[in-house]
Amino acid sequence: MALIRRRLLPILSLLLAVTFLAGVATAKKTGQLTVFWGRNKNEGTLRETCDTGLYNIVIISFYSVFGHGRYWGDLSGHDLRPIGADNKHCQSKHISVFLSIGGAGNDYSLPSSQSAADVADNIWNAHMDGRRPGVFRPFGDAAVDGIDFFIDNGSPDH
Repeated sequence: MALIRRRLLPILSLLLAVTFLAGVATAKKTGQLTVFWGRNKNEGTLRETCDTGLYNIVIISFYSVFGHGRYWGDLSGHDLRPIGADNKHCQSKHISVFLSIGGAGNDYSLPSSQSAADVADNIWNAHMDGRRPGVFRPFGDAAVDGIDFFIDNGSPDH
């Protein structure tokens, strides 16, 4: 039995390594990767990120100021003006663009169910397909494809 284990272990290890490497190669080749974008102004533009061909989802991070009637994202020095066009460029390349809400900051909270409903309404009208007049759309008429919940702080209520 020990002889079989000694012979099988290297073969199984090699098989596992080859399978892992094949999976990594396939992921890079087909763009089956997701990346957070927006936390470092030196990371390049959203368009440049999508043009690498590495990702099938780019998550803009973070919509991190919300609750108590305040709504804003922190994109760490990125210029907001081209993000709408860059978002559309990514989507034209079949790359989904999500918006992540939350993050590590302390500028968000949901003190009530109404506050949570107000945040949801703002996300829908400011970043997705809603178009309620008077709601500021930081990315112009571009709409993100979905929302990533990255809630690090606060209570699970609401």
